[in-house]
Amino acid sequence: MNKVITWLMNYCMKHDIGVIYQTNLPETAPSDSWHNPKLIIFNANYYKVNERPFMLAHEIGHVVEEVPEFYKLAYLGKEKGEFSANRFAINLLALYCFENDIWYDNYYGFAKAFGIPKDKYYILEFVFESISNA
Repeated sequence: MNKVITWLMNYCMKHDIGVIYQTNLPETAPSDSWHNPKLIIFNANYYKVNERPFMLAHEIGHVVEEVPEFYKLAYLGKEKGEFSANRFAINLLALYCFENDIWYDNYYGFAKAFGIPKDKYYILEFVFESISNA
């Protein structure tokens, strides 16, 4: 897991995204992000250890996709912004696998390896169907 976190942190550096890597936050505190300035506060103490790679990739997605703040206020907009960040995160983790010659038999194995929550599996189907149809 440390390798993927390091890779994601390097991705942030290459794309001028600042990351505050917090180890003293409460274990239930979520990570957060802003797109202006490009900044992520990453809770490295999060209690769901296996979800940390997805959580960081998700926050990177918010920064890169530049979802405006009003999306976070409006119900439908919030869902759109979260879907966009989740899709970005899955694609980013797939890029990590490609660059490191890591393969899985199916996307459920991929999801388990990177701590993608089960309620996000529908996005896996969307992303990998898009890739296979390309």
